[in-house]
Amino acid sequence: MPKSLPKFFFENQSIKEKTYYKMGGIARYFAEPQNIFQIQESLNWCQKNKLPCSVLGSGSNSVYSDEEFNGLVISLEKLSKWFWETDEYLFVEGGVTNTEIAEICMVANREGASWMFRMPGQMGASIRMNARCYGGEVSQIVKHVFTIDTQGILKTYAAEEVFQGYKSTLLMTKPEIVIGARLYFPKIKSSDKLLQHMLECEADRHKKKHFYLPSCGSTFKNNYQVGKPSGQVFDELGLKGFKVGNAEVSQFHANFVWNKGNASTTDMLTLTSKMREKAKKIANADLELEVQPVGLFSKKLFDDCGMRSLGPSYEGPQSKKWMGLLYFPNQLVAQILKDELSYPISIFESPFLEFAQIPFHGVPSIGVYINQLTSVEDAKKNPEKSFLEWKTYTTENPNKVFPISVEKSLENKNNKFIDELWKFSVSEIFFADIKNPKQNYFEFEMTPLGEWIAIEFDGIRKRSKRNLKIKENLWKGIHIEDSCISFHNDLEMRYVFGMKFPYSILKNIIDSDENTILIQCALSLGHSRYFLSPFWKHNEYIQEKKSGNVIENKVNPDFHQPEKYWKLKLI
Repeated sequence: MPKSLPKFFFENQSIKEKTYYKMGGIARYFAEPQNIFQIQESLNWCQKNKLPCSVLGSGSNSVYSDEEFNGLVISLEKLSKWFWETDEYLFVEGGVTNTEIAEICMVANREGASWMFRMPGQMGASIRMNARCYGGEVSQIVKHVFTIDTQGILKTYAAEEVFQGYKSTLLMTKPEIVIGARLYFPKIKSSDKLLQHMLECEADRHKKKHFYLPSCGSTFKNNYQVGKPSGQVFDELGLKGFKVGNAEVSQFHANFVWNKGNASTTDMLTLTSKMREKAKKIANADLELEVQPVGLFSKKLFDDCGMRSLGPSYEGPQSKKWMGLLYFPNQLVAQILKDELSYPISIFESPFLEFAQIPFHGVPSIGVYINQLTSVEDAKKNPEKSFLEWKTYTTENPNKVFPISVEKSLENKNNKFIDELWKFSVSEIFFADIKNPKQNYFEFEMTPLGEWIAIEFDGIRKRSKRNLKIKENLWKGIHIEDSCISFHNDLEMRYVFGMKFPYSILKNIIDSDENTILIQCALSLGHSRYFLSPFWKHNEYIQEKKSGNVIENKVNPDFHQPEKYWKLKLI
């Protein structure tokens, strides 16, 4: 048993109390992270303690085993921040519900999400399965998807990389958590008309008794080769009202399975296995579960429900099977993956979000990534070779995004190393020592045209003695790459600029025990416009310690907070 738990962890949590279906056993450990930093901490904790891990949204499309989940369940319920970056772009965290998105767009007179009203679930899971109903589909409104993998690496995907057709996405086969998304709503429509459509969708759900009893909605996907919806297949087989224990096929929609009161997961899955068997034998319809089983299941249920096609499975005790996991401790697989690594590898890619998440102050066209160019072992042997690559990119003309350029009086073609570069539009990266972040960190700033500065600190905003006066020769081996055009995965044209750092520059702030380093990317674009990547979750209101009064949280942008930096794992 772990000696201590993070403050947002709970023990022996009943899963049925946390899920839409009201089924499932006990989670040995249960986490409710409020931000991506705590998600990363949860994932690291699982790996350190060699425990399996799963992710829970609202539990409207997953069914947990009756058995104890002897690992960690990560809930995304509190990952619920959202704000309009511009009039058309809405940033949402993975725990924002589908209904909330419909309501947000209705208030803003933005067309495109009214079909999501009263659709159970959160945005993260809806993206993962490309949820659809009433003529709408999640793929129609998503521009970018942001994830974190089991190694704690942040990733950014264009929508075209994720969505693969009917209820199918790249993320169904990847062990990653959808932590957020950038949604795109270019069309305006009156809130009255949007509300009318929302209420029509809700009325139809009530008519079909979607909310009559707990269920996960459609139990099976449609198989278009069959030529009819799965619900019609089951209806024609006369399965409405068919029961196993307290699980029953809905009297109103034959692809819904109700929990009629204290139904077990075994009841529900035994029932669905019989439905699947009858559809195959009598109607020659080979149907796949849409609901996702999670946890430990008997081999019989595993086979009878066709779980093998639903994703990776792992051997459990007594010939049982683990299903629906984000992470399973398997040293052999981990070693194989490590052996197959091919450098360069992406170890960080994330959007820039406005410092205080002020509505309509975003710049959705800018992002940042970090590549590791060689292994840590090779870098130690060749410390002067480029080790990490930091790149800022924009899909707009850099002159538009970075409007304040270096003054003519400061320009020097032979020397682009310029102090006080922060007075102009710059991209920045901070590196900090994970064991002593406030007394040992670096700051690098750069413009799209290649002007740059590097500063070493041995206290907050306190330059080290050798940096009291800036010296370019302290940073030998850094390669500066001015803005150039790049095509990302043949999908997106980007203007890219950045730096390459040798291991020799960074070695004194890399934790050699765990090969980790703290990083923070930032933008200072001028006119009081500041951005972070990854962003620190900002609370709009806070409670004063002395008076207890709730007041507006007025934020003074400050990038020099190394205790908040992101932990970057080097490989």
